[in-house]
Amino acid sequence: MATQEVQPNETLTNLKAESDTLKTKLEDERAKLHDVELHQVAEKVDGLGQFIMKTRRTLKGHGNKVLCMDWCKDKRRVVSSSQDGKVIVWDAFTTNKVGNLFFFSVQKGYIVDKCLEK
Repeated sequence: MATQEVQPNETLTNLKAESDTLKTKLEDERAKLHDVELHQVAEKVDGLGQFIMKTRRTLKGHGNKVLCMDWCKDKRRVVSSSQDGKVIVWDAFTTNKVGNLFFFSVQKGYIVDKCLEK
């Protein structure tokens, strides 16, 4: 069984050609899906009307401005972080704090934007 020797330059050339072919195919598939502009679709959608928003519950515990808030995967708990360096986990149904307070060093422009995974 004879093996065909391929030079490194030939392999690189072949890979570049294959990459260009795949890129062209991908652009063609995207063009097929891009058949209408967003503003054209938005013009056909009825207006939502006026929203009436009101406060349901107030979570108290941060000593400074809240920087970030996100829901946990269980859709019951909320995590919030503030300028005072506290990260608080809340039970959104009861408005109670869950677990301990977590403290971190807040530097200028630093915002905690990740929710608990559990």
